[in-house]
Amino acid sequence: MKKVIYILLIITTLISCIQKEDKIKSLEVISMNNTRPIDELKELVLSKGDTAAFNELEVAYLNEKNEEEYLLYSLVMANKYNYPRAYFQVYYCLTSVFDHSVGEIDEETKNTALKYLKKGVDLNDLESIKCLGELYLNGRYVKKDTILGKELSERSKKLCGY
Repeated sequence: MKKVIYILLIITTLISCIQKEDKIKSLEVISMNNTRPIDELKELVLSKGDTAAFNELEVAYLNEKNEEEYLLYSLVMANKYNYPRAYFQVYYCLTSVFDHSVGEIDEETKNTALKYLKKGVDLNDLESIKCLGELYLNGRYVKKDTILGKELSERSKKLCGY
């Protein structure tokens, strides 16, 4: 009788472990802001240009190991859907890699990043305007121009409402 109980206990434990493994395998990756699964956000960005999904994806990638993957979605949102915020994100993705690990940015990448940033300014994206103004004030990536830098700074303040 004890052997039968032990065998039943072992079988029950094995079944329980198998069920737990199945549950673990079927878990979806959820963004850190606990909204929608990352794969769903990616699909919405690529297929529909969903700006809310793009913004959620930005937050999700803050905690990801492969944050450079966000460049792909930023490029799609900028080039295919002309979303103003995405132009800043392309600039940021291209330059932050150099700022945080690689070192000095090469001319071609810098020019590409600035092209996207300036397009964001043309589309009245607040973050792009603020950033380009700071670049001109500091002479970083562009020739120093305090007059243009101050103009952009004032423009961003007006957009903010202060």
